Amino acid sequence: MSYENQEIGELLDLLGNDTRRRILESLANEPKYFIQLSKEIGVSQQAVLKHLFLLEKFGLIESFKAKSNLAAPDRKYFQLNRSVYLSIGITGNSMEIRMENIKGPNKSKVKNKSVTENKRKYIQRDKEITDILKKTKHNLELIEQRMEEIENEKIGLLKDKQKILQIAHQVIRESLEEDLARRILYSNLNSRDSTDIEELSEILNTREKEIKIIVKRLEDRFSVDLI
Repeated sequence: MSYENQEIGELLDLLGNDTRRRILESLANEPKYFIQLSKEIGVSQQAVLKHLFLLEKFGLIESFKAKSNLAAPDRKYFQLNRSVYLSIGITGNSMEIRMENIKGPNKSKVKNKSVTENKRKYIQRDKEITDILKKTKHNLELIEQRMEEIENEKIGLLKDKQKILQIAHQVIRESLEEDLARRILYSNLNSRDSTDIEELSEILNTREKEIKIIVKRLEDRFSVDLI
């Protein structure tokens, strides 16, 4: 299994838990300490700490300490550490999962300052805040509209891809009786990058020697490069 596929699998496992998704949704708004998260999502503090550990281990979040404004010990806050776009497409003839890391502006971590002190740096006058809220809302609506247009275009392309693969798969099924030979061709069609014998062996859970023989036979028969 490639590192990318392993990472995608781990991310899907993490996001498969409702509590972890709610934690990420909350931290997307602002940094919080675990007691805040526990109260907000209605889960025990011990459970929240367990989920935070897993999310931090994967690298989706990070922790930092900030002084409390109540003369109490420093608090440990958690915030998002990584921006990821995950897309999953399952059609009649293919399944595709892609993960893209999104590079954004550098985060300004709150270190040795209370969250309250940090918030005092924000604009406080009502009129300016109102203007910012209105502009932000407007700009977000434009972005969401454009994203929806792109998603609709993507869905259209996926439909075209499904039609093309459906024809190819039908031809493969009608032309080849051997199951492994068909699976090799399916894998080749669905792979964006070139695949070597070792990778094919792992993907198809078959010995490299057997893969090599069939690949050579297919390449000779159809005059194509599969590896």
